[in-house]
Amino acid sequence: NGFESLPGFAAAAIIAQMAHAPQPRVDALATTRVVARVAYVAVYLADWSRLRTTSQFLSLGCVLALFVVAGSA
Repeated sequence: NGFESLPGFAAAAIIAQMAHAPQPRVDALATTRVVARVAYVAVYLADWSRLRTTSQFLSLGCVLALFVVAGSA
């Protein structure tokens, strides 16, 4: 599951950089996305389905937010 979401994250991060989006916001969103993916693995191993879903949506939300930040730059 982690590999499927990587291209979208990479594209969002690169586009945000190319659009000269505010760097602190890009950094915060990218860091939050990485932490959410690490948390996803931890809760997957612990078999906590609700937290796994929450982590997945948080990760996706960060990617979408990166595109929004890039678009508003």
